[in-house]
Amino acid sequence: MTGDRLPATRIARIGVVGTGYGVGATTVAAAIAAGMRATGARVSAMKPIACGGVADAERLRIAAGSTDPLELVAPVRLADALAPLVAARRARTSIDLGALDHAFATLSATRDAVVVDATGPLLTPITETESFATLFARWKLGLVIVAPNSRDAVATVLAAATVANAHTLVLQAVVLTTPDAPAVPSALTRGAVPERTNQAVLKELPRTVPVIALPHTATPGDPTALAALARDFATRATFTRPA
Repeated sequence: MTGDRLPATRIARIGVVGTGYGVGATTVAAAIAAGMRATGARVSAMKPIACGGVADAERLRIAAGSTDPLELVAPVRLADALAPLVAARRARTSIDLGALDHAFATLSATRDAVVVDATGPLLTPITETESFATLFARWKLGLVIVAPNSRDAVATVLAAATVANAHTLVLQAVVLTTPDAPAVPSALTRGAVPERTNQAVLKELPRTVPVIALPHTATPGDPTALAALARDFATRATFTRPA
């Protein structure tokens, strides 16, 4: 089932996507949700398709400070930690896009902001014809791209931005993460040329969006490092829903 393109609403709609798996996208989504909540906004966070468990969905719900039921936070839940299309096939089921649209619309109706965390990169397949790129486009989400601050960061961010542009997604920010703290810092893990230069180069290329370098944190639920970004999203949203 394919949902219709949803009408735009005057609330903050943020979609967070990583350039790969395990790059810290859920940490960034949780930080943005918590930071927007700290401004007084009524926030919901979603992991529309939870593959391999609901830990990320629970973390997002806590960060948003919401009591939204899991059926709305993670309307599709699949056992295997795989791309949604593959996980659904292994479970001998299919993903109901209408159920995803319904959950998003329900949360949007009563919130000032909705933060959506993708399961994988933009082109990760949800069904044979739907990806997170097409889902985010239908939901009219402002896009935050998350990538590890490593040698290939510039290329992977630009590739994701190209996909976003092809799907008329508006890039709002780029976040460079350090998912793992090295046991023994070295030239390859701390202060290396890519880590020192990626942020500056990416600021030149997208030109109009903030590029934030997020250091490793032992408390990934702490929104402090992304507080300014969250405040910016909250400030730009009018928080006025259409009648």
